[in-house]
Amino acid sequence: MDLLDEFLPYAQSCLRHPSERARLAVILTQWAAKWQGKQRLFDYSRSHHGAYLHFNQLMGGKWVQAFTFVATRREGVCLRGPEPDRTRKAHKFRHNPLDAAPLEALFEAWSLHPEARPAGHAVEFFLEETPDDVWAACLAETLTHLGT
Repeated sequence: MDLLDEFLPYAQSCLRHPSERARLAVILTQWAAKWQGKQRLFDYSRSHHGAYLHFNQLMGGKWVQAFTFVATRREGVCLRGPEPDRTRKAHKFRHNPLDAAPLEALFEAWSLHPEARPAGHAVEFFLEETPDDVWAACLAETLTHLGT
């Protein structure tokens, strides 16, 4: 949770309304609470572009960024995923390729939501545009396709 404590203040500063800031804290806390176990970890990074809270999972002996919460001053906060580089990683390691099927299934599930915006080989959900029931559905789909 320490990385969440680093990401949250910056992410909240990217939102205009106090109600959205509180909502973000609730959503991130729920997602972080479910993202537990030896096969999962968080990674935080920050640049002049914004802040990123990566949700990583060990899949087939490789750590993969399953999805990322992105906070930028210009665009606000969004969830981006699943791992947009999954296709390349599936072919890059010829001796031990990544099985991208769970990530592809998650991509298909997330793509069905009308709030999902295309973002290359991933989709984005912006906090201001996405209702709470969709956030809950996305979390449930994540746990279903990537394991609980």
